[in-house]
Amino acid sequence: MTLTQDFSLSDVLELPPTAAASSLSELQKLIDDERERCGKVISLPPDKFNDAQSDEVRVRFTGRKSPLQDWLKSLRNFPAEERKEAGAKINQLKAFLEVEVERFVTLCKQAAEQQRLNNERIDLTLPLPEVRLGSRHPVAVAAQQLLEPLRRLGFTVIDGPELEREFYNFEALNIPAEHPAREMQDTFFIASQWVLRTHTSSVQAHAMMERGVPLRVACAGFTYRNELDLTHVPTFRQIECLVVDKGITLAHLRSTLNAFFAEVFGRPVKLRLRSSYFPFTEPSAEIDVQCQQCFGSGCRSCKHTGWLEMGGCGLINTRVLESCGVDSKVYSGFAFGMGVDRIAMSKFGIADLRSLYEGDVLMSRQLALR
Repeated sequence: MTLTQDFSLSDVLELPPTAAASSLSELQKLIDDERERCGKVISLPPDKFNDAQSDEVRVRFTGRKSPLQDWLKSLRNFPAEERKEAGAKINQLKAFLEVEVERFVTLCKQAAEQQRLNNERIDLTLPLPEVRLGSRHPVAVAAQQLLEPLRRLGFTVIDGPELEREFYNFEALNIPAEHPAREMQDTFFIASQWVLRTHTSSVQAHAMMERGVPLRVACAGFTYRNELDLTHVPTFRQIECLVVDKGITLAHLRSTLNAFFAEVFGRPVKLRLRSSYFPFTEPSAEIDVQCQQCFGSGCRSCKHTGWLEMGGCGLINTRVLESCGVDSKVYSGFAFGMGVDRIAMSKFGIADLRSLYEGDVLMSRQLALR
């Protein structure tokens, strides 16, 4: 390991003869000699050391076989009244060596890296390697595009817990204990009185109890149901919108839905409301949008009906208002919710909802170009 013709690293790093100090004066002489040896090494140009040599410097002065370890063991030879001062001197030397050697080793490694870069020849005329940029997931894109028009319509976006108490997920929404939604084949029960929320409608109860009325809020988040087919997955995103005020009617609901879906799809779309049943709304309706793949002629995606179910809506059930502390004789409201995944299917022309979660990179790239 010869650095220059007249300098040998092994000579400088050679361990001194084992010397056991028994007094402060002897220890001070050993400490001074060790400082001098360290100074000789760290005063050398860092570019003269390779990685192996710089690591050897570290081990020599701060490793477990350095003279400091022997000196610490020799403290038992000191008079009792001198041991504390002797230990302090050794610890001061240890702290000094660790800082100086670490700084020197860092400089050596930087110099070695720079030397390697200087020796490399880079042809600036060669083309750059292909850079594959990532893209946002189609469902995340659809969720953002759904929230923007809602904000413009005056809705405040809020959030709620995904691990929900049964009261907020069922009881506060007029879903009795014997309702089928409480069966294990429909709901993921975590513990007694705790479930993974089956809909974002539970945020309605939180909002009315915590914020009071009037209010106009929207919530987007994950929901969980035990189902899996072409148009259903166990974990999916929903968007729930709630309006509570004086004099709210179905006309306000239909007008809001028309404006909302026109902005979502970038053009007016055919929309129909089918009479349905939801415990937390009365009257209730299913929201159907004309299939954006076949435009009503019938295809596999819409099950040859020409329509794609987007979600549900209705006027808030008076029992829900009362259970949340709202006077149903003064206030009324409407709510509507939908699966973001279904919107993504229509916007991006996806036939099978499950393909969104299969990790198909090729499909994601194609969707990113649209």
